[in-house]
Amino acid sequence: MHKPAGLKGQTKHDAIAEDRHNPTMPPNDPLLWARGLTTTRVADLFRTLPGLPGHWLQLQGAVNAGNNFFYTTTNFGGGLNDGGRTSEQGKHLINWIALAVIAAAKAATFDFPMQQLQFTKDTGWLKLSRVNGKVIVHSSPVKVAE
Repeated sequence: MHKPAGLKGQTKHDAIAEDRHNPTMPPNDPLLWARGLTTTRVADLFRTLPGLPGHWLQLQGAVNAGNNFFYTTTNFGGGLNDGGRTSEQGKHLINWIALAVIAAAKAATFDFPMQQLQFTKDTGWLKLSRVNGKVIVHSSPVKVAE
């Protein structure tokens, strides 16, 4: 998977230095947030089957911070708005995160039931499982090559 243009400036060293319990938040540095998330949280995601639910919940919490930052609603007055949209940067970073999770799932050493990661309202959820050693992507915000 190739890194989106903006992430090319973020080094793995910067991401490894991130504190996964007190990460850089999207409003402060969205690129470092995404790079740190894929390097620290996603790396721990599929270590053990018993640990998967807790790690998945932690990942969803981190993704929610991005969802809240990248999804905005423009109000036109008189109760009218655009219904909300994810910024282009947000869409690129969501795709990067989804691909990182899928890659990590393929490297897992155990099968797992369907996991669901909710992204912004106008992007797809990531839903995947691993059955008999094969990762099945049920839905994704990004097209996944088989």
